[in-house]
Amino acid sequence: MCAVLPKTAPREICSESARSARTPGEQWRDTDGIHIEARGLAPPAPLVAIIKLVESVLDATPVIVHHDRDPVPLYAELAQRGWIAQRIEGETGEVRLRLSKGS
Repeated sequence: MCAVLPKTAPREICSESARSARTPGEQWRDTDGIHIEARGLAPPAPLVAIIKLVESVLDATPVIVHHDRDPVPLYAELAQRGWIAQRIEGETGEVRLRLSKGS
């Protein structure tokens, strides 16, 4: 089931269980935060999409990034904005990060 959110939130918000196949750049909300599928995007599209998403988050909601490589340039950009990244368990071959606002 999908929900429509205000313009400040990602355009398409769906439960993880609502879809199994994700398209590059897709965003959805689940119980652990707002997810973004960065796999399959050519650089610098993942960096741009992730930064745009974190800048749209107005509260402490975490952002979960699904990436196919370690996004090294992202870490400095996040730090400048007061965000931190933590690698979490993901699918085989996936780099999954939990991004959160620093305290």
